[in-house]
Amino acid sequence: MPYSILLSGCGSAGKFVAQVAEQSARARVTALFDPSGEQLAAARSHYPDAVTGDDLGSLIEDTRPDIVAVAGPDHLHADQAVLALELGAHALVEKPLATTVADARRIMDAADRTDLTVMTDHTIRYMYPWREMSRAAKSGEIGDIFFVQGDYIHDMWSIYQPGERRHTPWRIDRQHPQNILLGGGCHPIDNILSTVDSPVVEVFAYSSKMSVPEFPSDDCYIVMLKFENGVLGKVFVSSGCSGHGMGGGMLAVYGTEGTLWNGKLYRRGEEPVTLPNVSDEAAVGGHGWGRSVIDFLDTLDGRIENPIPARMGARVVAVCEAGLESVRTGRPQTPDWP
Repeated sequence: MPYSILLSGCGSAGKFVAQVAEQSARARVTALFDPSGEQLAAARSHYPDAVTGDDLGSLIEDTRPDIVAVAGPDHLHADQAVLALELGAHALVEKPLATTVADARRIMDAADRTDLTVMTDHTIRYMYPWREMSRAAKSGEIGDIFFVQGDYIHDMWSIYQPGERRHTPWRIDRQHPQNILLGGGCHPIDNILSTVDSPVVEVFAYSSKMSVPEFPSDDCYIVMLKFENGVLGKVFVSSGCSGHGMGGGMLAVYGTEGTLWNGKLYRRGEEPVTLPNVSDEAAVGGHGWGRSVIDFLDTLDGRIENPIPARMGARVVAVCEAGLESVRTGRPQTPDWP
């Protein structure tokens, strides 16, 4: 029997999770939840037999899904994931896992209590060329890593601006605006943490708000990382650049015997080598849902170990939280490493 899925959040992330799950024939969407009537109606057009409701807890209790896909606003992830677990469902949680380490720990504790599965859906780590570059670095193809960096550089004006086609109201909500370090910077940070096998011991960060008047929070961050093994790192985040996707990309890795940048392996005195693309099947909706959702189902089936358990998602949150505290205090911070 296919797994039953309750989709909590029917925006783009939820849509692509549901699409991949249903196309696999291993899961089906049986319930939908979204406070936005417009998004809920759009989802109902694809899944007319799905049950809907205006209270998530009641909907979970009434429909008893195997899985809750948590795909709504970032600040709701923790409460919804814990609720799903406590009511007997596994949880696939879109990035970031939570917006504070305390909330991430609540999810981890709930997963331990219930013996249910939580996977953090960090989709970019599945995408070419970042997946291939990370694997090459971890396999020793550039020697010992000494520096690593990642960028999240986007022009999100059309997402922030009311009236634009891609406008997402919750991202600019005055009470709970999306923090772009957590909501966007989590992508390169996850790539970095999954590549460097060592905990981050110190974070120092700056931020500013100069490029997107419509956005009620800081829109630019630079975050410096120091790892326990001596590796240094840097993360640059901008949601207000005039253009899209410039910079070094979601991952660049520098080693004693070579460099990995933009899908190529560089060694001194040799021609650059383009890494072969083994991640084509992952690309769905501009992210890696084509592989991450399948990995989640494979985890539930016992075919693989959970590739991104809650603890890994919590470590990304810990780095972001330390960066935000560094911005506030003007001093380096030690992450609350889970």
